[in-house]
Amino acid sequence: MELIVLGSAAGGGLPQWNCAGGQSAQVWSHSRPAQTQASVAVGNRDSGYIVINASPDLRQQILQTPQLQPTRDHPDGVRNSPIKGVIVTNADVDNVAGLLNLREKQKFDIYGPTKVLEILADNTIFSVLDPDYVTQRSLETGEAIQPIPGLEIELFTVAGKAPLYLEDSLGIETGDLGFTSGVEVRTEHSKTLVISSCAAIDQKLLERIETAEHLLFDGTVFEDNEMQLLGLGNKTGQRMGHLPITGSDGPMARLADCALKTKRFFHINNSNPIWDNQSEAYQTIQTAGWDICHDGMVLTL
Repeated sequence: MELIVLGSAAGGGLPQWNCAGGQSAQVWSHSRPAQTQASVAVGNRDSGYIVINASPDLRQQILQTPQLQPTRDHPDGVRNSPIKGVIVTNADVDNVAGLLNLREKQKFDIYGPTKVLEILADNTIFSVLDPDYVTQRSLETGEAIQPIPGLEIELFTVAGKAPLYLEDSLGIETGDLGFTSGVEVRTEHSKTLVISSCAAIDQKLLERIETAEHLLFDGTVFEDNEMQLLGLGNKTGQRMGHLPITGSDGPMARLADCALKTKRFFHINNSNPIWDNQSEAYQTIQTAGWDICHDGMVLTL
């Protein structure tokens, strides 16, 4: 089994289309490679792959990932795909918009919490996913599934907030609203956690992380107010539902004693200086035992 990082950047990707500041500037000047929006695929060529979060960049990610591409000599004919399912961990645009790329009458399953699936059902644009081919299956916290042979997946609730476009109706308070989930990926040989959004690390989450071998964790911002300092926006990381890496309650401090094989930041904003491997921020996370994800990275599970 392998985990492929399809995209490693936060919403908008790196660079963001209308931003020449922060870390985006280096990409526009061709001194740093672009990164697509956060998503991973787990599986193998024999059993197929499960995509975790369908980012708006999913079509581009398939184009740059041979493992997810159709084959000419397939028993199902020329219309085929190794993508067997998609898990949506919350209803943010960053995680569901890519489903619209998968509308060409191809069989696969969508898994997610009932609250998230209800949001998809309420938005008629997602009806382009023909129910004769695409089945939505509820996957609640603590429930484990085996979507393909040799792979077990469990969702668990993490602190977060409602999607931006639902804040007016649901409020902006951070907390357990049932809209934000982490994913535990289990194989015969390892346990991997994928947590792309997290507003707090409580004791229960800490204990779960301590049992894993590999961790991909929300690395949206290095400092809480970095977007403000760079003139990229008025929101802090915490206002967006993300812990700053360097906060006293952030992952670098709270997970310092977790003896995992690998710890990598994932869902990294275009404001975050850890994109620059020559920066003091990058050296800081390296010293603390962390690294970053990048598009195309493969982790053997």
